[in-house]
Amino acid sequence: QPVDSVVSILPPSIITEVFQHVDQYDLLNLSTTCTALYSLATDRLYKRVTVLLNAEFPLRFSTARDYVSENGIRYMDSSIILTLDSLVKFLSTMNSRPDLIQKIKFFVFDKCQNLEKIDVNAVQSNIIEFFGANARELNFLHITFVDFSTGIVKLTNFLRNANIRNKIFKLFVTKTSELYEPCIPPSLTNLFLMLNEVELIDQEYLFDLSKHPYDVFNSLFTLTCSTNHQVGLEILRKFKLFAPGMKLKLKALSLFHCHKEAVEGRSEFTDEYASQFSLLNQDNDKVLLEKYMQQISKKLDFSVIDEKVEVANLTHLYLKVECIEQRHSQCNCFETFFKDLTKYSESHGGLPNLVNLEVESFPNLDWLRPHQILEDILTPLGGFVKTLNNLTRLAIDFSTPGFKMFDNNMGMSTWLLNKLNESLMESFFLCFFTASNKSNLVANLKTLQLPDFLTSFIYYKPDFLESLLHTCQCWGCALVLEKLAESFYPIFNDQDDDDLDEERDETATLDLESTYYVLIGYILGKLQADREVCIPIKEKTFSYRNYPIFKGQPHTLHNGFHKATGDQNGADACSCAVDEDPQGRSSMNIDNLVCTYIVHQLEPIIQYLSNIFTNLDNLMIHGIYYEIDKYNDKLVPIFDSSEYPAQFLENKKDEMDRGVKPSGPFGYFRNC
Repeated sequence: QPVDSVVSILPPSIITEVFQHVDQYDLLNLSTTCTALYSLATDRLYKRVTVLLNAEFPLRFSTARDYVSENGIRYMDSSIILTLDSLVKFLSTMNSRPDLIQKIKFFVFDKCQNLEKIDVNAVQSNIIEFFGANARELNFLHITFVDFSTGIVKLTNFLRNANIRNKIFKLFVTKTSELYEPCIPPSLTNLFLMLNEVELIDQEYLFDLSKHPYDVFNSLFTLTCSTNHQVGLEILRKFKLFAPGMKLKLKALSLFHCHKEAVEGRSEFTDEYASQFSLLNQDNDKVLLEKYMQQISKKLDFSVIDEKVEVANLTHLYLKVECIEQRHSQCNCFETFFKDLTKYSESHGGLPNLVNLEVESFPNLDWLRPHQILEDILTPLGGFVKTLNNLTRLAIDFSTPGFKMFDNNMGMSTWLLNKLNESLMESFFLCFFTASNKSNLVANLKTLQLPDFLTSFIYYKPDFLESLLHTCQCWGCALVLEKLAESFYPIFNDQDDDDLDEERDETATLDLESTYYVLIGYILGKLQADREVCIPIKEKTFSYRNYPIFKGQPHTLHNGFHKATGDQNGADACSCAVDEDPQGRSSMNIDNLVCTYIVHQLEPIIQYLSNIFTNLDNLMIHGIYYEIDKYNDKLVPIFDSSEYPAQFLENKKDEMDRGVKPSGPFGYFRNC
């Protein structure tokens, strides 16, 4: 470069600031132009690295390159690796140039599925071992492991490296010794305790916050409390504060706690589970643990949190809490917990610091009746939520794993049941209005997430066509049901077959409407459990329209009902086009068509919620993410098409042109 070139004149700090707004492709090109730019460009390229195999992007981006150019550095604040080839090149570069690893401050390997070409679990293991052996400047590493159990072991081993603890700020601990061996990270602000209850036995105060090493708790920003059997409150009980009244002043608290009493004659404590963490090494430990678990109070108790944590100081609160006993022994600890939390909020000005609340239950097949879920869960939870004065993000997930079905023998019509569903929703969501006006929550809320809405808030009868899963009267939705029937009906009910090799009983099939429930429920389960938006580690992290998403395994219906059942329905010659579209990205893919179908059925519910929460920017309902289209003042899907492809509608073009609609019956939500 000439002596008087801009690069020579500008100080490095100015160039570094400019590079905050340059995409990774241009940064790569700039790094090869001259020596002066090489170091600054590679610093920016390698500072944050995110691996997104199998990721999909918001619909407004036509190609992955468009997304990376516009959003990678700008919104993700990260270089992005999208393909297996790029990942291999990156790892090869790291191995040949180990000095480059010191430039990486944040490394994220987001959720993906295993690949046919390569064992992703092995790749993830190699990556974490490589970082563990070589990285000295790393602030944060997150890998969503394909194999969770081996991943946890890899992670705890990784965090034991002294070189990793130089700069790391988040620690995951399965034994108390892992907090301080080999040393406490000097920058520790985020601690995740996932302890075995064995360590809590005979310890009135396991954590003395006035003494080393546990005095580090006083400077934490974020604390997560959980145990192998989900009694996170027991960890808080073991805290001895620095001084009476000197509670932890956290910014974020996450608690995992489930009230479930031991069942006589059945041990819930297995060697297989405990061996993942290598804590139950002696048979005596198991006896002590079971005795301990029987002795302690496992009820939800807000006073335990209040005694140890300055709740009014929290900006983020995540509660994964449940009382299983309310269904068996009429325990009301869930209700009492949230009523006490409500009183606390009311006496502390509506918790003005709290901007993010997430409430989740543990998966449970013992579903509640409408009056039970309203009285025992929705009313106490809603009573707390509506007191919050400054909440901008709310997530509620009851983790309901399937449809709650009403029997035909109960004498309630599907129409009447739909009205009951409406009343259930209104009882919860309209409680956010006060007698005189809307609560602050209704005005302030920007993001609402309801991951299991269609299985938690809604009850169904066997009459699928009159249910709230069949409200749209367009030809596209009618054609989706036709295609499901053509491709997958009949589905054989093998649940009671003791001999899988026995010749299939052709009479043991589900009827067509039950088949629709099974197939659409299968996709709903995927939407609920598998989808994950790749959110960057930043202060403001809820602009979903700017982030990629992992949608789960492609060809879900094919793998579940064709491939898994051998020759059923002519699977060998099915029309799922797996070979032509291995990633399942085609708009004609049956999984994608069903997702569009679900979007159409959700339309009246989306309208209902947007009329209540008038200032929403984002809504996620059963895995479908929406953003506000400010031009049309309407919530629209971010990742899922709301329009059927023209090719799919060809056969019904004449009917559509003539204004002819499919025949019913249909379900109705609020008469829409």
